[in-house]
Amino acid sequence: MNLFSQNHNKRTRFTRMCIGEAVFALMDKKEYEKIKVSDIVKRAGVSRVTFYHYYETKEDALTDFFHEIVAGYIRECREEQVGRFHDRSSIIHALKYFDRYSVFILKLVDVKLLYIIQDAMNDYMMKRIMPHYKIPVYELYFYGGALLNVFIQWEKNGKREPAEMIADQITSYCSLRSQ
Repeated sequence: MNLFSQNHNKRTRFTRMCIGEAVFALMDKKEYEKIKVSDIVKRAGVSRVTFYHYYETKEDALTDFFHEIVAGYIRECREEQVGRFHDRSSIIHALKYFDRYSVFILKLVDVKLLYIIQDAMNDYMMKRIMPHYKIPVYELYFYGGALLNVFIQWEKNGKREPAEMIADQITSYCSLRSQ
């Protein structure tokens, strides 16, 4: 599912986000595998027909929800003119932006749905970064995967280091690699 290219009206986006937030909220109350569509629609205040209009599975709803988070990141980068994707300031911005959604991201990791985040990262790299920077595909996969892994470990370790220190380490490594 790729929602980066789709335009949704406010009502559609609101309904989809209610569904995604319902799944997320239910993950606090039940084991993920035990959450049923009937639980989701009751929590979201929508009908089963509405759920199935947008999604086939609860994973689709979570994927959509995460894609909306990434779309927000893209909008914010554009509005704040963050800079090149691998600059120190961009790394800091990415760490701090996704930190706002760390509870959701770590829940996905905990229930073995990391692929949702990886797929969104790869989609972002291929559709948003590749056309502007003409970087080899595997270098983008490497960079995206490395940054994702750094972010997850940083969150799991309680963010003991400031985002700026992590960005310094990453940019230092990248500058050594390019010499």
